[in-house]
Amino acid sequence: MFQVFLGLTPFIGITLIGFFLGKIKIFDLQKAKIFNLFSFYIAVPALIVKLVALSDIGEIDLTQISSYFLMQLTSGIIAFLLTKNIFRRSTPESIIWSLTVALSNHVILVLPIAEIFFGGSTVTQISSIILMDSVILLSVISFFLELTVKKKIKLIQFLKNLILNPMILAILIGLFIRISSINIDETPFEYILSRLAACVMPVGLFAIGIILSFYTRELFNKLTISISILKLIISPIILLVFGYTFFNLSNPIEIAGALLVSIGPCGATAIVMCSAYNVSPQNIIKAIFISTFASIFTFLFTINLLN
Repeated sequence: MFQVFLGLTPFIGITLIGFFLGKIKIFDLQKAKIFNLFSFYIAVPALIVKLVALSDIGEIDLTQISSYFLMQLTSGIIAFLLTKNIFRRSTPESIIWSLTVALSNHVILVLPIAEIFFGGSTVTQISSIILMDSVILLSVISFFLELTVKKKIKLIQFLKNLILNPMILAILIGLFIRISSINIDETPFEYILSRLAACVMPVGLFAIGIILSFYTRELFNKLTISISILKLIISPIILLVFGYTFFNLSNPIEIAGALLVSIGPCGATAIVMCSAYNVSPQNIIKAIFISTFASIFTFLFTINLLN
């Protein structure tokens, strides 16, 4: 257990450094936004291009992906109904809350943790979940937000904006490289992708730490605690129920990748959606704060369980 905790300390440390430097006002929210823009437009797309171009698609476990997708759908609906009907939030905010729960912080936190403690097939499954989320989940959430806010969607413009989304564009570039059988191994292009992809975790966690330092007042409330419990505890239980019920799984290790993503903290992409659709991010950031640090315990438990 202690060795696992030591393995997680870099992730805690980078976030705390950002938090501390934000508290003493060396970095502010504007600078955190710049870090997030770098991650969103440069580092994460570079990682996705690399994942698509170099991953072995034949190793993707459809059972694991299906179980995870059903869990996402269920948890997202629960989050929407909870925030809309019980906490009386607006429809756009409730949709973003559903994204916060359905989308884990897998690129910044879960994937590098899996690379440290598992590697191999587990990393492949997490990579496939990242790609699925980039295409399906973000597309669906964006569609419903557009429909709710603008009432009428211009389909051609919506599809154009969707394709130009940096993550989806990165998938298309990766697919082009793979289909064209272009070998990028040990090339300058692959080196650039690797160096940029290596920035995803430290830059992302550092930015989260800065943002969180500005929203610590009245951190715990019924909404943020409820969402954190739904994300960290209820969601993985739902995943295991679907796995055991519909896919005849007999051991959690069989869906290790999906399980690790399900116990990860709330997705930070929701903050970007708040900016785009004029929704206050205050409680969402607090839920990310709570779930990020509470996930240290869910990771400790799950890594020991799977090992």
